[in-house]
Amino acid sequence: MNELFDYAPNIHPMIVHFPIAILILAIGLNLIAFFLPEKWWDEKKTTFIYVLGSISAIVTYFTGRSAADTVFLPTEAQSVLTDHADWALWTVLFFGIYSSLRIALHWFKKLETKSIQVFAFALALPGLLFLFETGEYGATMVYGYGVGTGQYLEAEETIAPVQTENADLESLFIEKENGDWTWEMSSSSVNDLNEQFHWLEGNMEQLNPTVSIADNQTYLSLNLTDHISNFFVTHSGYKNIQVDIYVDMTSFTGDVKIAHHIQDAQNYDFVSLTSDGEISQGRTTNDKIELFDEKEFENEGVKFIRVVSDGTHFRGYINKEMVVHGHGDEPDTGSIGLRINGHGKLLIKNIELSQLK
Repeated sequence: MNELFDYAPNIHPMIVHFPIAILILAIGLNLIAFFLPEKWWDEKKTTFIYVLGSISAIVTYFTGRSAADTVFLPTEAQSVLTDHADWALWTVLFFGIYSSLRIALHWFKKLETKSIQVFAFALALPGLLFLFETGEYGATMVYGYGVGTGQYLEAEETIAPVQTENADLESLFIEKENGDWTWEMSSSSVNDLNEQFHWLEGNMEQLNPTVSIADNQTYLSLNLTDHISNFFVTHSGYKNIQVDIYVDMTSFTGDVKIAHHIQDAQNYDFVSLTSDGEISQGRTTNDKIELFDEKEFENEGVKFIRVVSDGTHFRGYINKEMVVHGHGDEPDTGSIGLRINGHGKLLIKNIELSQLK
């Protein structure tokens, strides 16, 4: 279902136009029916079209949720996906409730009077806004960012860190004017760790941080000789974010949480990876964990991890594949960081923070 044709990686783009066309047709016929004899077109036929459109919208909505789990989005498209999903849900709810209302009006024989017919038609009109906004954000994803066409994959290939000639001479923790930052490991990474982060649990000495080079790549190596809990976070807070990190847990035993919207050591959201190959996504509130989603993965070698928190939508990727996707209340602004619980060697190649609109 995810790779039907080269031009359609999933079924969603093949059926997405049906509910739009059917529901617009329903509203149009609803209007035209006021000027036609009842023997040509009546309210029951109009209600049938609304119900048909609502059912197709529900099917399309769930194919869209499935499709979202199969694509790797460029940073700029993350918020567009969130808006598209929200408007799609509101559209489904609106027309689902509206169609049910029309059925109820038929049941109680209320749609036989002209005034109720006009009132029912007026209630349907806001649905045009929901359809427009849903389609607008969907079109932006496809035509603006190439989602579903394969074009965005080429653009995202540039995300991998590239070593520079002076990587061993200067800090490669680079902060942008808007507060976004990238941290590519260099000989100054231990000093960067000390300057750019502070500790909610433990301290930097517990991590025994060093800089190592393997396969012409520079890593920050965290060497935990004892089983410890260590939690370091950024000084600044953020709202809607995307965090990209390259990490190698092959020689590490325990779990690593990529934490975000951190309020304190007991309150934060996270994507957690364990050395046993389990990834989970959730929220810690007063030290109590609520899981949104969890899956298994193969823990071997360097992994590219992407964590997205955008409003009430939470997504987690491994090597450009979405593996966890949850929903919850929108979190308050907070810092990001790593909570490490275990022992062994943890390698970090680079971290990048992007704030979403």
